[in-house]
Amino acid sequence: MKLNLKKINYHKWIPSRFSSFQAKLLIAFLVATLLPLTLVALVSYHVSYNLARDRITNSALMSDEQLIFQLNSRLNQTENVADTIQYQMYAFEHSSPDQVGTMQALTSMRSNISLYKSTFDFFHIYVFLKPEQTGADEGIYFFSTDKLFNYGISESELHSIGSSSLWLLKKNTTLPRVISASKRSANTLLCFRALQDKSSNVLEYAYCIALDCDEFSRYLQTSVSDTAISSYILTPQGQIAAHSDSSRNQTWISDSIKQMFLENTNSFFKDNDIYYNCRTLDNGWLHITEIPENYIKSNTQVLIKTLLITVIISLPLTIFIVILFSRKLTSRIAALSYAMESFHLGHDPEHLSIITLPHPADASNYDEIDNLGITFEDMQHTIAQNLKSIVSLSINEERLKYQLLQSQINPHFLYNILGTIRTCQALGKLDIADQMLTNLTAFYRLTLRKSKELIPIKDELEIARLYLEMEKLCHKDNLNWEINAEDGIENFTICKFTLQPFLENSILHGLSADTPEVFISIQVLYGDDTVVISIEDNGAGMSPETLEQLRYAIDNKVINYEKHFGISNVSARISNPLYGNGSVRIDSHPGNGTYITIEFQQMEDTDEENNDCR
Repeated sequence: MKLNLKKINYHKWIPSRFSSFQAKLLIAFLVATLLPLTLVALVSYHVSYNLARDRITNSALMSDEQLIFQLNSRLNQTENVADTIQYQMYAFEHSSPDQVGTMQALTSMRSNISLYKSTFDFFHIYVFLKPEQTGADEGIYFFSTDKLFNYGISESELHSIGSSSLWLLKKNTTLPRVISASKRSANTLLCFRALQDKSSNVLEYAYCIALDCDEFSRYLQTSVSDTAISSYILTPQGQIAAHSDSSRNQTWISDSIKQMFLENTNSFFKDNDIYYNCRTLDNGWLHITEIPENYIKSNTQVLIKTLLITVIISLPLTIFIVILFSRKLTSRIAALSYAMESFHLGHDPEHLSIITLPHPADASNYDEIDNLGITFEDMQHTIAQNLKSIVSLSINEERLKYQLLQSQINPHFLYNILGTIRTCQALGKLDIADQMLTNLTAFYRLTLRKSKELIPIKDELEIARLYLEMEKLCHKDNLNWEINAEDGIENFTICKFTLQPFLENSILHGLSADTPEVFISIQVLYGDDTVVISIEDNGAGMSPETLEQLRYAIDNKVINYEKHFGISNVSARISNPLYGNGSVRIDSHPGNGTYITIEFQQMEDTDEENNDCR
C-alpha cells in the first residue's frame, strides 16, 4: 500500500496516528530514548577510547625519551672512556723503549683500565697488542691481536674503523680465568677502537669495552609500565641486542620488519594493530617500543564498566516509561499471544474450543490488534468447521478403502477353496469335499459374524486353523502345523484375514518335488508395544527374483491382481495407522523355506459391537 504524503493534513494526521498499533509502538520506544542512549554510549566510548589511546601512547613516548636519554648516557660514557684509553694507548706506544720504561707504562695502563672497569661497572676491557710487543700475553687485560678475531670482528671491519668506534654484539663473551667474578660469561655489547698504520696497513693495537646486555635489559624492563609493552634495542643487522623480556635477547627479526623500521626511523607509527616508536641511539642502533592495540583496549575497561553502569541505571527508567505508555497495548498483545498458543488442532474436532478476545464495542475504535483478534476468532470457527469435515471425510475414505480391500480378498479366498472342492468332487473324493464344505461353513460363520474390520487375535488364529484343516484334507499327511501364542496376547485385535494369504502362499509354493512335506510354525509374541507374528515354513522357498518383486510390492504398497495379490493386500491394510501402522518383512532362500514377520501396534478391543453376537 502506497502512502501519498502530499495529501496528508498534518493536524489531522497526529490524532489518527495515536490510534494505530505502529504509532503506539514507535511512541513507546522513542519516549524511552533507547536510540539516543545507545548513540550517546557509542560516541562516549569512541571519544574516551581515543583519549585513553593518546594518554597511553604519550605516556609511553615520555618514558621512551627518558629511557633513550639513559641509554645514550651509558653509550656516551663508554665512548668517553674509550677516548681516554686511546690517549693512554698513544702514551703507551711512545713510552721509553727500554724494558724498564715499557714495564712501567704497562703497569700504569693496567691500573687505569682496572680503575675504569670498576668505576664504570663495565663487564670487561680488552686491549689487543701486536704479538711481539711486551705484555701481549698478559691474559688479564692485554691480549695478542691474533686473538682479536675471536671477538666477532672481521679484518675488513678493522680497516674501516678509523678514529671512530665500532659497536658489535657478541654472544657468550668470557672473562679471563684469573679474574674473580660471579658471572663468568655474558652476552655483551662491544665498543671497538683500533689504530692501523696507513702506510703499511699493519694493525698497531685495538681495544674494546664490553657492556653486559642484561644491564640494558634491566633499563628496558624498568621503563615499560606493563609486560604487554615491549621495548628492545636492535642492531643494524636486525638482531635484538637487549629486550625487556630477556629471553628474547640475541633473537632476530624478519627482514620485512627491519625494513619497516628503517623506513620509519625516528617516528611513531602503527602497523598491524601495533603502535611502534622507533628512535636512533647515539651509536647508530635502533630502540623500538611496541604498544599492542589490545593493551590500549584493555585499559578502557573502566570506561566500559562506567558506560554499563549508566545503561543499567537508565534501564529501569526506560522500562517504566515503556510500560507507562504501552500497558494497554502489551496486555492485548499478551492476550492475543496466549489465545494463539492455547488454540491447538486436536484430534477431536467436536471438542475444539473457540477462544474469544476482548475488543472495544465501537468498531470505529478498532486498531490493528483488535482487527487481528477478530480475524483470529473467525479463523478458529472456519478451521473448526473445516477440520470436522476433513476428519469425517478421511475416516470414511479409510473405511471405504479397507472395505474395498476386504471385499477383494474374500472372493479371492473363496474362489480358491471352491476350486479345490470341485477338484475333489471330480476325482471322486466326496468325503474330503464334504468335510471341506463343513469347514468352509464354520470358517465363514466365524468371519461373517464379525461386523468390524478388527477382530481379536484368537479369532484370527481360529480362522487360520480352519483354513489349514481345509488344506490338509487336500494334501493328507503332507501338511502339518503348530500355533503358539503368549499369554494374554490373543485379546489384542488384528485386521481380519491377515494370516490366510501367507499360509496359502506357504502351501501353494512350499510343496514341491524336493519338499513333499511342509511344516508351518505360527508364533504370536509380544514386541515393544507391538504384536509380532512370525510364520515359518520348511518349503521350497522363493527365488531371489520373486523375493525382490514381493518386497517391492510390500514396500511401495503396490497391489497387483495377477501376482502376489493376497500378501500385498494384507500389507496395504495393516500399514494403515487406523489398523496398527504395521509392517511385513519376508526372508526366503530356495530350498530352505520362507520366514515372514508381521508386526503392528497393540490394539485393544473396546467396542462391544466387535464381540460375538449369538
